Amino acid sequence: MIVVVTLGQLPGQIAKQRNHPQAAAINVASWLGVATLGILWPFAMIWAYLKPFPAAANGANSDRESQSSASGDGQAQLAKMQAQVDSLQAALNKLNAK
Repeated sequence: MIVVVTLGQLPGQIAKQRNHPQAAAINVASWLGVATLGILWPFAMIWAYLKPFPAAANGANSDRESQSSASGDGQAQLAKMQAQVDSLQAALNKLNAK
């Protein structure tokens, strides 16, 4: 019983030690692996050692920063698209006038 509990906790503990952003999901997958007689457990162990994507590893602060910079880019794209719509509307008005 001690071996089963130790193996069930192992991937989740490794993920927490490595500050993996999906540590809770890895822990659940590990316990599901134990419940399915070891089918999912190796995947949870591998997942615990995989390096997360940089955006996910930096945490919530980088998400806010990327959203604010994306918002600035979004404003520029919106202005560009509005200019295109305006030029298309002018061209359509010229065609309708003929």
